[in-house]
Order: sequence, then C-alpha cells, then structure tokens
Amino acid sequence: MTEGNGAVQFSAVRLDAAGPSHPLIHLLPALPALIPVLALLFGLDVFCLVNLVRARSVRNAPKLAWAIVIVFVSAPLGAILYLFFGMDRSGDSGSSTKAGPARPAASPAHVDAVRRAVRSAGAGSLALTTTGLTRDYGGTGLFDVDLAVPRGSIYGLVGLNGAGKTTLLSIIAGTRHPDRGSVRLAVDRRRVAVCPDVPEFDGWLTAAEVVDLARSLVAPAGQGQAEVAAALHTVGLADAASRRVGGLSRGMLQRLGLACALVGDPQLLILDEPTSALDPAGRADMLGLVAAMRGTRTVIFSSHILADVQRVADQVGILRDGRLLYEGSTRELMDTYLTPSWLLRVADGIDPVAAALAGQPWVTKVEPAEPDVLKVAATSIAAGERGIPVVVAGCGARQVSCEPAAADLESAFLALTGAGEPAGLTEGARP
Repeated sequence: MTEGNGAVQFSAVRLDAAGPSHPLIHLLPALPALIPVLALLFGLDVFCLVNLVRARSVRNAPKLAWAIVIVFVSAPLGAILYLFFGMDRSGDSGSSTKAGPARPAASPAHVDAVRRAVRSAGAGSLALTTTGLTRDYGGTGLFDVDLAVPRGSIYGLVGLNGAGKTTLLSIIAGTRHPDRGSVRLAVDRRRVAVCPDVPEFDGWLTAAEVVDLARSLVAPAGQGQAEVAAALHTVGLADAASRRVGGLSRGMLQRLGLACALVGDPQLLILDEPTSALDPAGRADMLGLVAAMRGTRTVIFSSHILADVQRVADQVGILRDGRLLYEGSTRELMDTYLTPSWLLRVADGIDPVAAALAGQPWVTKVEPAEPDVLKVAATSIAAGERGIPVVVAGCGARQVSCEPAAADLESAFLALTGAGEPAGLTEGARP
C-alpha cells in the first residue's frame, strides 16, 4: 500500500495461502520407498524380542537389559547389538537342547537312585520331587535336576562353590522360579520353612520379638508366646530372648533364623549352610538338633563341610556345575566309591587290638594313626560298625572312641566328581 497525492493506492501482493512449506512435504514422494525399510526395521526388532523371550540363555547381559537395548536404542543398532553380542548361538532356543557350555551327563547312579526311591518307597513316601529343574544364568545355574526326597529324611546337599546349591534350595522354597521343570511338594506349602545362609533382622527388635513376628505370619491360630519361648529354647537362645538383634553375634543370628523357621512347626525345613557361622561346639549342637528331627520333619540342608553331612544325613545329593551327579543314601555312596575306614582310639595299648583286627576277614587294612589310635579299613560300613566293637570287647580293651575317618565323604565326593582338591569345601571340624 502506498500513499501519494492524498490517494491511497494498493499494490497487488501475492500471498501463499498455504504458508511456508513443511520439510516433511519434500519426503512425501519417497514415502512409498521408505515403507519397506521401516517394516524391515520393525520386523527385526520384533524378531529379536521374540527370540529373547524364548531363549533359555543370553550372553553378556541379563534378558531385561537386552530388552531395553532392543527397544530404546536407535533402530537397527539395538537389534544388531543383540544379534551379535546377546543371542546365544550354541543351540536352538526353542528346541530341547540346552544352550550353553557342555556339561557332564547325569550320573547313572543318580538316575538309578531316583528310580529305586520311587519304586521302593512309593510316591506317597516322598516329601519332595523335582523333574527337569533348570535355571540358566547364561551358562551357570541348574540343569535338568531330578530330586526324590523321602519323607522324614535328613537330606544333605553338597557341592563346590557355584555348583547350584543355593539356587536349587531357592527354587524349592519358591523364592526363585525355574526356566523349566517342576517342583512337586507332598506337604502343605504353608508348612514349608526356610532359613537362609545369612539371616537378617531389624536390629532394634529383640530376639523374642523377631520370632513372635515370624509366628504371627505363619503359625496357625491359637499359638502364642509359649511357642516363641519353645523355639528360642530349642535353638539355645532362651537366655537371649530380651536382647536386641543388633547386639547378637553371627552365630546367634544363625540360631535365631532357625528359631523363626521352627516356630511354625514346619513339615519341610530348608536350611542353607546352617552351620557356616558357628564354632565347633555350636556346630555340634546345631547338627544334633537337625538329627533329632529325623522321622518327624523332612530336612534339606546344604553344607560345604562334608563331615557335617556325613554325620547327620541319611540321604545325600551331589551337585557339580549345576547337575546332580548322585542321589541316594550316604552309606551307599561311600560303599560304592571308597573303602570305609574308622579312627579307633583305645586306652589299654593298641597292639593286641591291631593284631586281632588284622585277622578279621572283613578288615582290609590296619595301621597306626597316632600313638593310641588305629585306622581301620573294612570291606563295608556295616561290617566295620558291627565288627570293630566286638573285636575291641574280645581283647578286653577300653574303647575311648571310634569315628569315621576324616576323608570318608570327601573321598567319595572326589571319586564321584573326578575333582582334584575339593576347592570351596571346608575340611574343618571333621569327625
């Protein structure tokens, strides 16, 4: 618009009604060509996510981390990272072949023991069975574990560090889920109690308050302070009932955890390393307590102290690299894989006793271990347990002690697993 000579003049101005053009408008002609590319990228992400869900194991990171990478990292970079660095290519994720490093096959002794237990005892006499139990952490964990735990038995679970003991107990207890397989309990799930290897409680509570809290969560109606006091007395903490948990020692916390487990009167008791923090006297008390439950409760406990397992367990399971190599009676294990032996201590001189033992047909070897101690090897556990007291009594000697030699279960473990030194298994406190 211009103004001149009192007149207003309008000049024509050409306006674009659509305004400035949008950058995406220039891409519209290429859109049909981009659709297949976008579909390919979307399909690649979907393929990787489906493969991730179906995979029994992945590499370099947990499944959740890989899912985040696939979804949130710019396509197709996230999917490519998973394909090259996450996907486990050692086997088909949808097939029955387990991905991961090769592992020893299950021992025939284990398979036969499970079948014998099921056939002879019957399913009604088993408190717990597992079938094909597997939890794969990317090459470690559990693989195809079948357990058959007789009702009322003391079941010892042994293995090197990292063998899968805690994982197995956690799955049985229901605090972890398996990748596949099943757990069948012949007891009420509410009558299952667990004591972890490192019990933790609020430090401002007293020991009695901790056990009372556990009682209120699991015990049937009608129970009260009498059951709390009984549980504390059973584990040897009656005098510490009013003490704050924060001032208790590691061993006392272990006992307190067991009291919390016992206050609900469980039918199945799961103990992870119950003697790990106890001194020799406390360990002996704990093992005596566990042994006293035989026949009234089913107890499954893990331990890295082989002598403890030998002392109280009538059934044993041996794990290596996540696989169950053996399951059966402790005596059968030692009879099969080693020559049983005892340390015999007498007070009236060992020479006459040694000569008498050497003449027995069931004795394979007699040698002095200490000035008043003989190491006696026999053809079987039954022959030694029956024969040694008879020979000592026939010689008129005074028997001070007769206990299994230190390496009984350890030697059987090494013979079965083919390991060199039992790294991760404590030798202390042997019988």
